[in-house]
Amino acid sequence: MKHAVLYFCAFLIALSGCSVNKATINTYTDPTFTKGQVSKVAVFPIRNARFAPSEAQQINRKISMAINQRNPSVSIMSSSEATQLLNENNLTEDWAKFLDNYISSGVPNANTLNHIGKVLGVDAIMQGEIVNIYQADGNCMAGTRAMTRVTVRFSMMGTQNGKMLWESTSDGIKGTATVVESAPPIIEVVNMALDKILITIPF
Repeated sequence: MKHAVLYFCAFLIALSGCSVNKATINTYTDPTFTKGQVSKVAVFPIRNARFAPSEAQQINRKISMAINQRNPSVSIMSSSEATQLLNENNLTEDWAKFLDNYISSGVPNANTLNHIGKVLGVDAIMQGEIVNIYQADGNCMAGTRAMTRVTVRFSMMGTQNGKMLWESTSDGIKGTATVVESAPPIIEVVNMALDKILITIPF
């Protein structure tokens, strides 16, 4: 029986084709947004992420580099500095409530944005979020290949007018070429989705 299973798996491996790697994009930019509207933006740490510190830093660095390439005149507040200022001013809970309310209502709280913007000294806040994660290892008995699917969303909110200036969502999928491999690492698929998102940054 054991040998039969091995032969069956070997047969499925022989039938396996190319791996699947793709990312979709859905984006929105406020029609009234202009490049000169934001002179300083705070990039907050990505939410709901299961990353090592080095991986989170890599994501933040990619975002900062993309903004800088689009518009070098924009000043960027790092996630570590923004987090420190939120903690020092007892605003971490306010920000968490703001995000929860925005997700449920779809309407940003202009008062909260304005207050936090004044404390941080920024015109806009960029917040990323891992919306959904699905992982499955390959299964030779079922004939299914391994796959990781991640939905990533980034939003940029104006602190002066309380508007959603830009929002972009990408669904990244990476599958393996064979049925005996483990699911691809989450960070690899996040980077695929992030590359799509960064193209749409409106600076």
